[in-house]
Amino acid sequence: MPEAVREPFTDLAHQRDAVALGMWAFLGQEVLFFGVLFVLYTSLRVRHPELFAAFGPLLDWRLATVMTVALLLSSFTMALAVRFAFTRVRGRLVFTLLATMILGAAFLTMKGWEYAHHLARGETPIVDLADTLAAGPGMATFFGLYFVLTGFHALHVLGGLVALAWLTLAAWRTPASDLRGSPVMAVGLYWHFVDIVWLFLFPALYLAARPT
Repeated sequence: MPEAVREPFTDLAHQRDAVALGMWAFLGQEVLFFGVLFVLYTSLRVRHPELFAAFGPLLDWRLATVMTVALLLSSFTMALAVRFAFTRVRGRLVFTLLATMILGAAFLTMKGWEYAHHLARGETPIVDLADTLAAGPGMATFFGLYFVLTGFHALHVLGGLVALAWLTLAAWRTPASDLRGSPVMAVGLYWHFVDIVWLFLFPALYLAARPT
C-alpha cells in the first residue's frame, strides 16, 4: 500500500519534494553556520600553525577513530530506516531507528568522556589571567577552538537523537499501513549532514597535527 498523500499536497511526489526541499533549505543555513566555524579554524591554523603542532597531539585520535566508525555505522542504519519507512516494514524500521540512536548515543558518550579527560588535565579554553598574554595565543586558544567546533557538532547530534526518539515512538505506535516515509527521510538527511560535518572535523582536529 503506497504512502498516503497529505493535504495540501496534490500527489505523493509533490509531498516528498516539499519535505526534501524544506530540509535542504534548513541544511543550507547549517552549512553557512559550520562554514563560519571552519573559516575560523583555517584562519587560526594559517596564522598560528605552532598551536596545532604543540597541542594537536593531546587529542585522542584513537578514540576519535572509534567515534567516526560509530557515526558511519549510524549513517548506514539510518539509510536502512528510510528504506524501511517507505516500504512500511514497521519492525525493521523501529529496529534500525533504535540502532541509529544507540550508535549516536555511543558517540556522545565517548565525546563526553573525552571532554572530561581534557578538563581533568586542565586542557580548557579558560585563560589564566596570571599568565603573560604578550606571548600570543596558547593552549586556551587551541582548546577554545576545539570545544567550539566539537561542542556545536555534539549539540547537533543531540538534536538528531531527539528527532530519532520521536520517530521511533511514532513508528512503534503507528500501524504499518499508516507509516509515512517523508519524516524519516527528512531526519535522515539531517543525520547524514551531521555525520559529514564530523568527517571534516575528524581529520582537521585529530589527524592534521599528528607527527609524521
